[in-house]
Amino acid sequence: MCGIAGWVGPNIGSEALYRMTEAISHRGPDGFGHEFLPVGGNSVAAFGHRRLSIIDLAGGTQPMHSIDKRFTVTFNGEIYNYIELREELLQLGASFATVSDTEVIVEAWRAWGTGCLTRFRGMFAFALHDNETRQVYLARDPFGKKPVFYFRTRSSDTPLLVFCSEIAGLLEHPYVSAELNERAVWEYLIWRFVPGPETFFKGIAKLPPASVMTISEDGDTVERYWTPPEQCEKRAPAPKDPIGEFLEVFDESVRLRLRADVPIGAFLSSGLDSASIVASLVHLGAQDVRTYSIGYRGDPGSELKAAAETAAAIGTQHQSMEFDSDDIETLIPELSRHLGAPIAETACIPIYLMSKESAKHEKVILSGEGADELFGGYPKYRVEKMVGGLPTFLVSILGHALFAGTSMVPFEMRRLRIAARALRSGDVRSRMIAWFGALSPKEREAIWLGQPMTSEYSNVPFEPATSSTALRRVLHFDQTSWLPDNLLERIDMMTMAASLEARTPFMDVKLAEFSASLPDEWRINGSTTKRIIREALGPRLPQAVLTRPKIGFRLPVDEWFRGPLRDPFDELVLSSDSRVGRFIDLEYVGRMAREHQSKRVNSDKSLWSLYALEVFLREFF
Repeated sequence: MCGIAGWVGPNIGSEALYRMTEAISHRGPDGFGHEFLPVGGNSVAAFGHRRLSIIDLAGGTQPMHSIDKRFTVTFNGEIYNYIELREELLQLGASFATVSDTEVIVEAWRAWGTGCLTRFRGMFAFALHDNETRQVYLARDPFGKKPVFYFRTRSSDTPLLVFCSEIAGLLEHPYVSAELNERAVWEYLIWRFVPGPETFFKGIAKLPPASVMTISEDGDTVERYWTPPEQCEKRAPAPKDPIGEFLEVFDESVRLRLRADVPIGAFLSSGLDSASIVASLVHLGAQDVRTYSIGYRGDPGSELKAAAETAAAIGTQHQSMEFDSDDIETLIPELSRHLGAPIAETACIPIYLMSKESAKHEKVILSGEGADELFGGYPKYRVEKMVGGLPTFLVSILGHALFAGTSMVPFEMRRLRIAARALRSGDVRSRMIAWFGALSPKEREAIWLGQPMTSEYSNVPFEPATSSTALRRVLHFDQTSWLPDNLLERIDMMTMAASLEARTPFMDVKLAEFSASLPDEWRINGSTTKRIIREALGPRLPQAVLTRPKIGFRLPVDEWFRGPLRDPFDELVLSSDSRVGRFIDLEYVGRMAREHQSKRVNSDKSLWSLYALEVFLREFF
């Protein structure tokens, strides 16, 4: 796990490359390297690298050359099946100077070109230079587990493309400046993230998941090399033995992610996903497994006790930790800097704190991201499975009736209110906003003071294969938007901020293909979510894990805005020098805050989103 940085364009010297890699030194504190490679004309390929040593501690230094010096790569991530690929390449006549997964990339590229990308089981973002063709390739893994941002300009005689694992590193290049992308603010207000490839910065984009960019003197092109299984018209046939086949693919996914020359631990909550990973670790014979959990001090619904009981039942060395709201004001600017975006998800805070503690003992941690989006874990999936085939008008009628029925329910019953709000929206696109978003499109229209904007659905994929069911449609949406642009970006940035590598066994291409082959009832069956995981892993898990309702990591944000964050919110968001005040009606926001404080309405999502946005804007602009 590492950080990459560089550019293709004018040779402006090593100082700029040094500043870029220093800005991401937390991603790789174990070493660094710089290379300047020929491209043609006045251009060079400047490759920088920061290394967190995981595999081949002595021989994995980067940027790495092939033995014949034709290929050079700077690589962030892990290729878990590198041992099998290395054996295959040796039979094809390849030669290796190291035993690292990095060298497998360059030899796989020599053998198969861009076709090697579909052979990799792992997480990756890399830049590769071909000294024969003088072309540079920038590639990202199928799900977008590893980020890569780029800035492109053609304002001079020599085109320039700058890339980096984090936006903060990009901004160290002298040709890149922090200019706010106002459309990103518009999108963020309802989604709580910016749908890729856009970012909050003008001219800075994300390379989409499952994509490869080819850069040459003639310009650059981006092509997609892999199609998400839910989007394929022809999926794998339904398994004859769903439980047996799931266990085979899942255990293999976990086993591959045990490949490392350093200690490996796991995050463990009270839920099914992380417990499944840890149980598989033990089943596969991993010894002295360390697990970590975190809770909010004083939270009556804390998962710590349940997580400790799960650890004891499975047999791990478990460590619990707690935190409170004291450090929130100082942490949010710091974490915004790492993320290059507002900390719209409060879960970033416990992930970062838990990562700092884990990094004292491990360099690699396993985490459960992706299980919900592949196997149907969120409550909204049950609802969408039930109503997705109904006419829009009927869904809307049901939503309005439910909304009226929830008008007097307790303030804390937020999930029921969210469901009512989503169904009242009627059409599937509006429902996707309501399930996870902050403001509704109408609310955004009411507060927006910036330049007129139009579509709130730009770049967001809604439709999988035409043969898909209502459940597949919403799973596809989350797998291709919410997951890469929010959850996976979050786990990468928060763990890497602590110099810790996060591996996500559920985010495996073979497991995704298996999941897409399942009939709907093996994912959601009545009120049972993630049925295949529960039935397959039930014999390995405590009964409480199987029957415990999904909780998620909840922080008392609603209470914070009536307590410790009330004054900071007013002093930042509602102040005369408010940054968000350039775009939104602060009188409207002030009324929203007062209604929340009086418990008339729970606006915790919206208030937190605005607070995080204000902190982010002050940090970067």
